[in-house]
Amino acid sequence: MIDGTVHWFGTTGLANGLAVLGDEQTWTSWDHMTGEAFDGPLKGHALERYAIRHTTAAALRSEDPDLRIQVSDYRSLGMTASALVGRKKIGTKGFIPPTFYASMSSRIDPRLPKLTNGLGVLVGDEARYYPMAALAEPVHDPWQGRVLTVSLGPIDGVPRAVWADGGEAPMQLFSRWYGFSFNWPGCAIHGA
Repeated sequence: MIDGTVHWFGTTGLANGLAVLGDEQTWTSWDHMTGEAFDGPLKGHALERYAIRHTTAAALRSEDPDLRIQVSDYRSLGMTASALVGRKKIGTKGFIPPTFYASMSSRIDPRLPKLTNGLGVLVGDEARYYPMAALAEPVHDPWQGRVLTVSLGPIDGVPRAVWADGGEAPMQLFSRWYGFSFNWPGCAIHGA
């Protein structure tokens, strides 16, 4: 980390079934969900987190028809390998690579099937998980004296959360259950 900036060199492997990021200055390993360094010289440090919106190019284009979208034709060795072993199976058939279970430091929280997709939301020290199956209709969830609206995007079908009284987005992660529950064990599950 130089002048507070981390220069990434990419994914370095798996920990708890999640991609591990590494930086080229210190060779520190970082959890891509929490932003915390868990191995290397910066272990114990954390990067600032930002609420991001997962979506598709088509959904963004519908909001802004003049939006310019840059697409790279670069394909890394990892991307090529994923394509060869059936990357498309992840969303459709629940494919788990052989190294997945070997990377686990503890058992997966059994409250939901491990490959359940959903939206994890963080507000202060609280975490809640909204499974996709619970989002057929918008959810209006009272939380810390406010109402959080969680719904699926009309074009992309991706879940997103905003505060009903102001429209701002809390920290949220579109994730599979196993990944969110590893980082926020014991979190509340909407509809459970």
